[in-house]
Amino acid sequence: MTTMTAPSAQTGGTAPATEEPINLFKLGCLFVIRASYWSCRISNDPDDFQLSPTEIESRAIASFGSKDLIDPTRGRMVFQQLERRARHELARFSRPFPAASAHFTPWQHVPELIERLEVIQSEFNGAVEAFIEKYPELRSNWQAEHPEVPDSAYPPASDLPRRFSLAWHTFKVAGAGATAVDDIETELAGRKIRTEQLNQMKRDLQAECRQFSADYVVAFRKEVADFCDQVVAAGGSVHGKTLQAIRRRIDSFNSMNIFTDSEAASGLAQLRQSLFGVTGEMLKQQPDVAAQLSEACKTLRHGLLDPDNISALTGRLKRRVILD
Repeated sequence: MTTMTAPSAQTGGTAPATEEPINLFKLGCLFVIRASYWSCRISNDPDDFQLSPTEIESRAIASFGSKDLIDPTRGRMVFQQLERRARHELARFSRPFPAASAHFTPWQHVPELIERLEVIQSEFNGAVEAFIEKYPELRSNWQAEHPEVPDSAYPPASDLPRRFSLAWHTFKVAGAGATAVDDIETELAGRKIRTEQLNQMKRDLQAECRQFSADYVVAFRKEVADFCDQVVAAGGSVHGKTLQAIRRRIDSFNSMNIFTDSEAASGLAQLRQSLFGVTGEMLKQQPDVAAQLSEACKTLRHGLLDPDNISALTGRLKRRVILD
């Protein structure tokens, strides 16, 4: 009979002998996705509702809504779906960053992310070309069903290309530095104030980066803990697909473990080792193995979410993060 050893739950967060500074933007970069497309809508006019001047005045603070100009499934919904796909791919390889509505992506995942985004961008551009080509037909069909929509509501076809775009930007943030100005006395007089402002911006940004690093490792620990909860909730009723999911979860954690959360990585490595040679058929034939897996996940979860452990880990990490 196979015996499974539960991952040891480390608490207290023992610090490594050497803790070098962590330059956040040597570990990854920031991504921002920008998507724009014509809404294929126009605001309703109060006259559309045949309201009297008194009724219009009484509803002055209310919205009169909008109306579609093209079949939504042939217009904006196509581009909304492509934008969602792009943002989903970004979310797979990143974590939200607290500035500039950006996502932080580890460098090792940047090539694959860009490759996936380029595929979606190509589909987006193809959808734009197809939409513009079909625009006269789509417009004609919609107006045939909705004769109340006037011609004046539609933009000319030549105006459409500039309304569509799907792109992304990559960048990093760094501490702002003051640049000396040596030719204008008034500029020199204000230099002290500007320097103080820049220094404050740098301190604020550094604090954000340090908090981000702490949130990053905690978020991934919680993801693994949530998965452990699912295994435990199964009450020993696990199967081959569960084993595959556990191994994928461990691989995913390791690929995003840029801050070297060694304690969580060690616990997951022990769990993987315990699963060596275990198969779905074995789980069926030996119920005790499934029960041991559940207990191992419970122990691992406890270690990952131990408050003292997390506090020690994030405290050390914050002290190490620098901008440049």
